[in-house]
Amino acid sequence: MHTYADEVIEFWANVFRACRLSGTGLDLEEFLESPREHLDHLGLSDALEMLASGHLPLLPEQAAVRREIDARFPLLTIPERSSPASRPPLGPPAFLAAAT
Repeated sequence: MHTYADEVIEFWANVFRACRLSGTGLDLEEFLESPREHLDHLGLSDALEMLASGHLPLLPEQAAVRREIDARFPLLTIPERSSPASRPPLGPPAFLAAAT
C-alpha cells in the first residue's frame, strides 16, 4: 500500500467520483496506484480536460461506446493547411466574374 499526500488523494478521489468509476469494479485505492492509466484504459483520457472546462466526463458506458466507434471508424488524418504565402492567389468568385 502506498501513502499519498492528502491533496493528491482529494484530487484523484474527486476525479474518481466525477467519472463514476465505482460502478466499473475499480476501487479508489487501486485507482490511486495509476490513475492516468486507468482513465486511458477506460477511454476517459480526456476526463481531466472535461473537468477543467466545467463539464462532467462521459459515463464509463458512454466511453466504451466511444472506443467502439473510434475503432470502427478511425479518424482520417487531415492534411495541414499551407501557409497563405505558399498558396496561389484565388481569382474572383464565378458570380463576380460573370457580372463584369
